[in-house]
Amino acid sequence: MKPNTLIATVMTRDYPTLLFRLLLALCLTNCGGGSGAGGDASTVGAVPSSTTTTNQSQTTLTESTRSWTLDRTSPETIGLETSQVNAVLSHIFTDPAVQSVMLVKDGYIIGERFSETSSAESLGTSWSVAKSFYGAAIGIAIDQGWIQGPEQKASEFLTEWQDTNKADITIGQLLSMQSGITDTVNLYWAEDQTTFAINYPKTQEAGSRFFYSNPTSQLFEPILRRATGLDAHAFLRQNLLTPIGIETESIGMWLDRTGNHPLTYMGLDMPPEAFARFGLLMARGGLWAGRQILSAAFVSESLTTKSPFYGYQWWILNQSYFGQPVPATLAAALGLDGQKIYVWPEADLVLVVLTDYAHSANQGYVLSDLNFPNTCGARGSCPGSTTDEVPSFNEFELIRLLNELH
Repeated sequence: MKPNTLIATVMTRDYPTLLFRLLLALCLTNCGGGSGAGGDASTVGAVPSSTTTTNQSQTTLTESTRSWTLDRTSPETIGLETSQVNAVLSHIFTDPAVQSVMLVKDGYIIGERFSETSSAESLGTSWSVAKSFYGAAIGIAIDQGWIQGPEQKASEFLTEWQDTNKADITIGQLLSMQSGITDTVNLYWAEDQTTFAINYPKTQEAGSRFFYSNPTSQLFEPILRRATGLDAHAFLRQNLLTPIGIETESIGMWLDRTGNHPLTYMGLDMPPEAFARFGLLMARGGLWAGRQILSAAFVSESLTTKSPFYGYQWWILNQSYFGQPVPATLAAALGLDGQKIYVWPEADLVLVVLTDYAHSANQGYVLSDLNFPNTCGARGSCPGSTTDEVPSFNEFELIRLLNELH
């Protein structure tokens, strides 16, 4: 079974029977991928294009040549061609639901494009891309000594699990989606989503196989709080977002329906550059401008398969993922309705794709049936939608185009 089929199969099980929830659930179960024509704001660098025969190394950069500022420059400045970058942007915008695309190479923004109603400052939402952020937060807690390591039993923090069949589940098994906890969609409807995740039964043997599971990632909330003394949002802001230059005053961080528990399986609203900064951190082994934010060892483990196509809260877009040989293997953080961060460490390349987003910060960030991260309007997957769902771009073709860049 191909991974995208697997995701759809796993995520559509055991859904509530009420019609409203059923319809909204359909839009919550697609984890994969503006208009590509007329009116889009499209930029390929900020420096006029020029022809060059530079054969610059695309894989090894020194501290003096690579950038951490995400300045805008032309592809030619770093030895690439504008036509190649345009090919990537145009391919992604064959998906008319796309809001923004940002391509970063060697630490420079070499291409970006936006829908007619958005700009570089427009917030997008993460959906499950947030899993990769909070997986990294667990790694930082390990680096700081709050958590012993991936082998530590989660029940040392989740004391409710002691003397149960979940007592021996490890932190690493949570990170790799091999905890044996298989629910995906029911969590979204729970009021207290942390309690729901803690109490959800283990239905498979831990460590036996991969099961994509939202409750598994929501468990990072109580683990971080109990291990570090900070709530998960505060820990992420202080130890990851702020150190890599993300302005946390202007982003959104969602809470569950009680308004008390940070969501760690979804719910980060940020502009594309903020997502790109996190991607660059991962592409460069956890290093940011000379400071090791996240250990290189944990980054390596995160981007290494623990099952055929999944690491620590990151998808590995390999032959097993696509079901056919690939020109290059990238890692990706993937979210509902087409939110994506692609990371290619060997090429020092990051690509962010966000779907058109309808949510005002004035609505706040407490999840409810009426207040939620709305990307389904653009995707055509909202409850009661009378239009066909908008398909995303061909991801395998995207990998081919990125490989041509490198």
